[in-house]
Amino acid sequence: MDRSISDGAAPAAVWRGVGREHRRALAIAVLAVPALLFTVAFFIYPLWQLVTLSLDLPHLRLHYYLRFVTTAAYVDTALWTLAACVAITVFCLALGYPTALLLSRAARRGHSYLLALVVLPYLTSLLVRTYAWMVLLADEGPINRALLAIGVVSRPLTLLFSTTGAFIGMVHLMLPLMIMPLYSVMYAIPDAQMLAAAALGGGPVRAFLKVFMPQSVPGIRSGCTLVFAVSLGFYITPAALGSPKDTMLANLIASLIGGALDFKFAAAISVVMLVATLLFYFLVGGGLGALRQHHAPPRRSRARWRIGRAIENSAVANRWAALLWSLRAGRPRLVRHLGAYLLAFYGGAVLLFLIAPSIMVVAMSFSGEDVLGFPPESWSLRWYEAYFDDPSWLAATWVSLKIAAMSTALSLLLGIGAAYALVRGPGWLRNSGYALLLAPLMVPSVVMAVGLFGVLAEWHLLGTSTGILLAHTSLGISYVVIIVGATLTGLDPRLELASASLGASRLRTATRIVLPLILPGVMGAAIFAFINSFDEVVVTSFIASLRIETLPLKIWEDIRYAIDPTVAAISAMLIAVPVVLLPFVRRRGGPIQF
Repeated sequence: MDRSISDGAAPAAVWRGVGREHRRALAIAVLAVPALLFTVAFFIYPLWQLVTLSLDLPHLRLHYYLRFVTTAAYVDTALWTLAACVAITVFCLALGYPTALLLSRAARRGHSYLLALVVLPYLTSLLVRTYAWMVLLADEGPINRALLAIGVVSRPLTLLFSTTGAFIGMVHLMLPLMIMPLYSVMYAIPDAQMLAAAALGGGPVRAFLKVFMPQSVPGIRSGCTLVFAVSLGFYITPAALGSPKDTMLANLIASLIGGALDFKFAAAISVVMLVATLLFYFLVGGGLGALRQHHAPPRRSRARWRIGRAIENSAVANRWAALLWSLRAGRPRLVRHLGAYLLAFYGGAVLLFLIAPSIMVVAMSFSGEDVLGFPPESWSLRWYEAYFDDPSWLAATWVSLKIAAMSTALSLLLGIGAAYALVRGPGWLRNSGYALLLAPLMVPSVVMAVGLFGVLAEWHLLGTSTGILLAHTSLGISYVVIIVGATLTGLDPRLELASASLGASRLRTATRIVLPLILPGVMGAAIFAFINSFDEVVVTSFIASLRIETLPLKIWEDIRYAIDPTVAAISAMLIAVPVVLLPFVRRRGGPIQF
């Protein structure tokens, strides 16, 4: 009798346990619903509206796409944009890969503060960095003055308002987006693997190609995808640094909406940019790479493998590798560490390239002259006084601060719960949830701006602070999910189980256990979300009206027509913001967490 009861009770207990686990998983998944609905409303729906507008639904006409591909000027602009984006991606990879390798080695030796030289430019306003290059590349700027002083040129080079100037500025802006994903992947590769390869007789070239580089491929994919997608939406930098022939698709879209009021044609070009981004994403393996790895490698993979084998088996490469390896085993310290010295020199030059414009702008902001120059001939606080004495500057600053603070609060409110649901929730939610919530980071900002323009106009929110707030929050949620999700991944779930076993409710566990432990990640997410909102200019320029002027919009209006020295003082103060906040982004006992 007792045995039959126990036999019947066991399956019932199991089913109750299974039901309890399902209810707990669903309860956790519900935390992601607000963020997912917000992203659908202010990201997916605007993109769908773009597609319907460009296709002239419900009539389904391809008139605007045919107009695009049959007009030589538009095709030339599209080809130039794609070529520029690919070139920027290649240059950033060439500059960023060795630099990320240097930073990952330095971080493992306790020198993670060097990464601040990459994070600081990334957190610095896009307009500030563009303004810095406008000053540096001018005919009377520091670069031409230095070239003239050492006798390299006899007259100033035309760097500003040229293709060269635009390209330098865009590479400088995109380089941190390449270095940070590479650094995150390289930091996780143990040094012991390279030592083991050396112990097994592998030369430096063979060890790098066979051991290190394959493991860094995910970082290459992420960095290239980010750089290409963001470069595709370049709008401010080409207009400020380039010539009229350097017009990119984003500039064309802005002129169609702001001047010609041709919204349907602008929507069609935006869809073309979106498709180009998705194609690049899949080509680098971001989408279908996981499905392909269990099948025969495609022709592209075989070609890459053959190139690697050719380099590896090259007589010249092997001769140089053998020479370097034999010299490394010799006595002189300089020769043994030749590769490390070359890497340090190359990476140091790239870091100097990243940080030098910010340093020069700060120095020039204290100039007492009417025209900015480096180094300043006299020192003064006159441009800081001009900023604080101008009510228009102060009003624009207050508007930006107010919108950024509210956007950060809303992003945290929606993003923290979503991050917890994605990390601790059911598996079916994880992949689709991450793809949806991180998608705004992968779409060119001008495409998002055009989509939001139509939706906010439909909802009568165009040209309002509420519309700008909602637009900024859709991107802020992505930063919160990335950073808080990474922090939660490193949090041992057994701590929550222990709290529950001691009788603590879920709310008490969240407030007393989880939140205090992930607080550094929350602070880092808040900093990124705040700076993103405070600095945003592309989306804001599309959906703001003449009644609302944020600080980035006012800076953009000033530097379009003249290099106002007051902007240098404002830029120096904006650079100081990430300098003050950067220590809060650093994770205790490890590298800076993104």
